[in-house]
Amino acid sequence: MKPSFFAIVLAVLLLTAPVVQAQMFQTVPADEAQLLQSGPGKLYCPSCGMNLVKFYKTSHARGEHQYCSMHCLVDDNADAGGAQVVDVTSLKFIPVEKAHYVVGSEVKGTMTMTSKYAFAEKADAEAFAGKNGGEVMDFAAAEAMARKALEKENQMITRKRSKMAEKGAKIFSTMCSDADLPQFSSIAETKAHLASSGACGELNDGQYQAVAIYLMSGAGGHAAASPIKVPEKAKCPVCGMFVAKYPNWVGEIKTTDGQYYYFDGVKDMMKFYFEPDRYHVKLAADQMATIRVSDYYNLGPMDAHKAWYVIGSNVYGPMGDELIPFRTKEEAETFSKDHFGKSIVSFDKINAKLVHGLDQ
Repeated sequence: MKPSFFAIVLAVLLLTAPVVQAQMFQTVPADEAQLLQSGPGKLYCPSCGMNLVKFYKTSHARGEHQYCSMHCLVDDNADAGGAQVVDVTSLKFIPVEKAHYVVGSEVKGTMTMTSKYAFAEKADAEAFAGKNGGEVMDFAAAEAMARKALEKENQMITRKRSKMAEKGAKIFSTMCSDADLPQFSSIAETKAHLASSGACGELNDGQYQAVAIYLMSGAGGHAAASPIKVPEKAKCPVCGMFVAKYPNWVGEIKTTDGQYYYFDGVKDMMKFYFEPDRYHVKLAADQMATIRVSDYYNLGPMDAHKAWYVIGSNVYGPMGDELIPFRTKEEAETFSKDHFGKSIVSFDKINAKLVHGLDQ
């Protein structure tokens, strides 16, 4: 039996009708979002590049930076004191110390598996939790949970970015021109340039994000390398060598009181990390605010917790066998294959036995 004329018309209308997607809870109209940043990239999170209007209700700010989430706030700041957060009810920024957070509700969060929404009034937080679940707590408790989950969440984010980079590569190869593209220092800076320059034509925010992640990856090749700056007289506390003589291998630990320790390789840095007392330094693990290493390919600094390390290759550092750091597991795997590496580990898999075993 042939379909009727009206059935055919109805089918065509259904197929061609625009798909209406439900707006995310975090999103607000652009004219209701308060952007505290300035400059070309003010619309984007400086840590991850996410659109701040799209993820406004989880936005935090500290100093001159505005972040899409508590995850990015604590990932970018060893001390998040003095920060601000958006009150979900009024959509205004309030001091985090005065906020009541609902943690772990059924409403999806941003950059985390455990959502965190803030309210100026405790009654509003309790009402939100009553409807959506979750626990009401202060900023200190919510921040502690965020820091505890940071490493695991960053590993998850790295995996997602790897897939996004693949998508970005396809978009870039078909829609973009790299003839005049400069080097970039962040995903946010990359997105701002792509949007303003028209290098990729008209893309939506998700496409800009994918292309920016690709360009900032090792494969994209547009990440600006700005090596860790080492004072000329700085000596490695483990081996005593002048670290500035070995700029390709620098590791750095910054303490909570603002003191810096520099190392001529990840191996010595990790020896210090596990046993600072052995090198006449009284330093607890929670006093190591940031730990950075130098990416092998572009020499740019990166969070040591996010890197992947190749062990046992035929490439040696100033102190012999090394833990050679890479931004992605894929880059580590490529290097390991080319240079006969024995294994690849993430930061959480490194222990003192492994480190000292490199000297044997």
